[in-house]
Amino acid sequence: MAIVYLTLLAALASLGMASETLLAEKMISREHFSSLLRTAFEDDVTFSHLSKRNKRQLSREESERVWLDILNHGLRWTQSKHHRALRPDTAASESKHPFVLCSRAPNRSGSERLQLLAQALDISVQRNQTVSNADEESCFIVSVTSSAIHRASETDISNSTFTPLVDVMKIASGGVNYILQDTEWRPTDANKEGEGHLRTNHVASLMVDLIPGEVDEVSSSTAATQILNDVRAMIQSSNIVSSNNLRSSNNQQFSTIVPMRDAFSLTSSLHNNKQLRSFTDSVNVWSEALLSGFEADHHCKNMFDLLQVRERGEIEGFELLLNAQQSVEDEGAAWNRNCVISLIIGLSVNQSVESVDVGRPLEASSFKETPSTTRNLAVQGITNPQWISQSGVFDQRPFFDNDLDGSGQTVGVADAGLDTDNCYFYDSSNSEGIYGKNSWDMSQRKVVHYDSSFADRWETNRGHGTSVAAAAVGRRSFDGQVESNGYADGTAPGAKLAFFDMGVGSSFLDPGVVRLFESLSQADNGAKVIDGSWGRSYYGVYSSFCKDYDAILRDTFTDVLFVTSSGNTGSSGAITIQNPADCKNTLAVGSGLNYGNDIRPNELGIEYLADYTSKGPTADGRIKPDIIAPGHFLLTANANIDMVGECDGGIPDSRYGARGDGVRYVSGTSFAAPTVAGSAALIRQYFAEGWCKTDRCCGSKGCGSSISPSNSLLKALLLNGAVPMTGKVQKVPNGAVLDESFAVYDGKQGFGRINLLNSVPLEGSNKLQLIVVNDKSITFGNEHDFMIDIDTSNGCSSDLTVTLVWMDPPGATGCLNCLVNDLDLIVEEISGGSSKTYYPNGLSGRDSKNTVERVAINTLHGDRFSVIVKATNLVSEQRYSLAIAGCLAEDINTSRKQQTSSPSKRPTDAPTYKKPTKQQTTELTACMSPDECDIARKQKGIGRMFVGNNYPSFGCFFKGNTAFFGLGFTSRDQIENEDLPGYRQRLMCQLEASGTNTTIDFLTLAPSSAPSTQPSINPTLHPTLNQIIQPTRMLTPWPTDDASVLPPSTSETKWWPKVDKRKIQCVFSSDYQDVVGANTMFETEDECVEYLVGLLKKHD
Repeated sequence: MAIVYLTLLAALASLGMASETLLAEKMISREHFSSLLRTAFEDDVTFSHLSKRNKRQLSREESERVWLDILNHGLRWTQSKHHRALRPDTAASESKHPFVLCSRAPNRSGSERLQLLAQALDISVQRNQTVSNADEESCFIVSVTSSAIHRASETDISNSTFTPLVDVMKIASGGVNYILQDTEWRPTDANKEGEGHLRTNHVASLMVDLIPGEVDEVSSSTAATQILNDVRAMIQSSNIVSSNNLRSSNNQQFSTIVPMRDAFSLTSSLHNNKQLRSFTDSVNVWSEALLSGFEADHHCKNMFDLLQVRERGEIEGFELLLNAQQSVEDEGAAWNRNCVISLIIGLSVNQSVESVDVGRPLEASSFKETPSTTRNLAVQGITNPQWISQSGVFDQRPFFDNDLDGSGQTVGVADAGLDTDNCYFYDSSNSEGIYGKNSWDMSQRKVVHYDSSFADRWETNRGHGTSVAAAAVGRRSFDGQVESNGYADGTAPGAKLAFFDMGVGSSFLDPGVVRLFESLSQADNGAKVIDGSWGRSYYGVYSSFCKDYDAILRDTFTDVLFVTSSGNTGSSGAITIQNPADCKNTLAVGSGLNYGNDIRPNELGIEYLADYTSKGPTADGRIKPDIIAPGHFLLTANANIDMVGECDGGIPDSRYGARGDGVRYVSGTSFAAPTVAGSAALIRQYFAEGWCKTDRCCGSKGCGSSISPSNSLLKALLLNGAVPMTGKVQKVPNGAVLDESFAVYDGKQGFGRINLLNSVPLEGSNKLQLIVVNDKSITFGNEHDFMIDIDTSNGCSSDLTVTLVWMDPPGATGCLNCLVNDLDLIVEEISGGSSKTYYPNGLSGRDSKNTVERVAINTLHGDRFSVIVKATNLVSEQRYSLAIAGCLAEDINTSRKQQTSSPSKRPTDAPTYKKPTKQQTTELTACMSPDECDIARKQKGIGRMFVGNNYPSFGCFFKGNTAFFGLGFTSRDQIENEDLPGYRQRLMCQLEASGTNTTIDFLTLAPSSAPSTQPSINPTLHPTLNQIIQPTRMLTPWPTDDASVLPPSTSETKWWPKVDKRKIQCVFSSDYQDVVGANTMFETEDECVEYLVGLLKKHD
């Protein structure tokens, strides 16, 4: 080991790095890197391929030697004077290469750490991929020159480490193993007949992520062409491929390019460690792949000829479709797995490439029933999923009772085909105007869009797509015009259907996330809820496909909720959640059992989870699936391509013949997902029809205004209303109850079973009150605070539930700490002077993994809570949505008065006050220099201003035994609009020498013409407050009882705080939150101070 480490030092020294020892010490260790990213270094190198021949796992020492040798190789490739350039048109001495940089700068956010690194390395903060952003460390992938790394290390970037991102470290976990182990992806073998074909209709693909900023000036497809040309140029450099198969150029140019075998770390003949070279050379799959791939006589020419490039929308990168046409009987085609692995190697050594991932085939998420497990019973018109999802009470459909059935909404379904003449979709007009990428006909009864341009516009008998779509929006009509209640109506029978055909026969082809969303969610007519009842097997590891879904849901289609099935492989292992269910910004659904006639003997009903539901958590520890809905033995539409109008059984009609073939029982998470998708359409209709005001839902149609909910708000409401399942995991079909843990927030039921009646208020059906925050922006260091009082005087008995959801930026492929922006939800109970803090997701501390955080509290009348959303650690600005539901007081004054005649959990002497109606936060710089701002930040966030309505006002921040007082001299409107011409901000600090040496901070916002000193205010020392914080100044009343009299002009030197009819305004907030407009009125100064003293004691 020491020899290899000395070799690394020698490599650093030979690169002109004088401080090579210091630099080597700043290199990221193998254990550290493996805790950040799951790549081919661990699963394809250390544990299988290097030891392929002798059938053993590498020892720890051998693994360390491999790691150090890879680093040595990577560092050398960044210097042209040691090795020739990989590309003939780029001088390596001037080129940038990918590095993983980590900063442990204390008490800094990810954004601040990134800025420190960017300043030291002279790079853009915009051009990076976050690998990990935790409290103690933030890591990023950036493109930088090795000389910049060296210069920065000499100046000692604060607490930073780095490593070059070398080829095998870019290859995603499990990709090469998947290619090798896929029995239907057979390599060429002339001695074996009948082998050598890819899976029928499966388009194999490679997902390529580029270093951020690499395609600023060119399209992703242009970048792909350039990179592929570089790969072929490296083949040419070994005199393997004839020049007419390459781009037109001078062949002498290619003689300067390093052969691929030498460029790739694990096959290079340039290893310094001869023992390691003999161990790795020609015995690992990488070397064998090159021998039978690019270095073979066929040179994989056919694979290159059939490659197609697909762009990936928000992500800088591209997808390579390996067999976009039918497989060709040629050893150099994509069905030769060695050609594909050779291509992975060629892509990984390119300095513009961040990662290479192997696409898996899409599979439907339907549980395969066998003849012994099916039931031959007459169907009944129960439509159980409707009442299960709406209320959980048998046959109670309160949303339908309030005419909330999805009307006015469009649900998108992407699947393998749709039988449009089944009675649950049938329209007598048979319009052709729905077919095509951009074809919509909103006059149709049910199907308003059918994009058949990607696949075959064909459904198979008992087809998957027909059953999925009906579970969401199916509505029976015998004649294609008049509708009636059907046996298999969906959960949103009033909604329209937009369908994307992604199947050839019963097989699924992936259209790419951009193609899918652009077809289904067009601006005017498009679906705002999309169901995808299919997935890939990545076993919870964050893939390049997740990057695509997370990016498009966060940045482009912010009003579209993507609902997907968790998968049906739950009985095969611990972490089986499929992709894209494992992505951060999707909504993953597992399958619960059904009810009544829709279960088999011994199946125990809706409180039980079907054992086949794919389970989480994800590889990085996030909760998945998110929610559970009935999907097992569910009655839905059945595709019968030989009939028109097939429908429910038992209804004679000579025109359509036997109708029993129009419905069938199905099982799987494929059918639980559309149950949730249809339910989400009911919530969208609720908002569209004005059941809510801006921030509070009033519970009756038209009581508010039409609102367009974001995808994060829809997700928050569905998960906020989910209820814990009280049963267990049950094995189907034999009915055995598994003896394993089963609880809310686990990797089985997630946040629980869907229950819409717990999500939103419905007048006459529940007594729930709901406050919502829809897609609100928050920046680092900011907190948004909401004061909540509990009022059960109307008979309300609901728990207080609070759910925070945000659409997080995409993580790095293979990330093991995938959360980029960390928000925190904290609920503090502050009733009667006591205090208790509630953390989300059943934790005893804050959650640093999930993008969904929920707190549920059993409450009593008179309880008071502070709900806090805190931007704990951000890399970028973040938007979030929040749902607060429970027995919430309409007017806290009323609530407090009623408390005297109602039982309460604890007595309280808190003064009566009026609940704030609006809360906003405005950030202002309150420092004269960067140093002052740094001091202010270290003093727990000083540097923010809050004011009241168009008057100067007094306010306070408090934390522990330190209080921060503010005086405002402008209007709230000016603050909110950030329109502050002629004003400046100033921070004044005064240390009180006596007593506890408590710091008193005065924050002023004054006209530039105002005096530079603190304005003169008549001091009032309140004795109780003085005992705690020894203030030097206190407020005095406005000297008139007439509230219409305006305060003095701000040009005067004597300024006064606002007083309304001799009531002192005390603007307050818990835990240091700054609030605009939270104007709490007290009858006397004593009451105001008394309340403040209680809060100060609480935080002491």
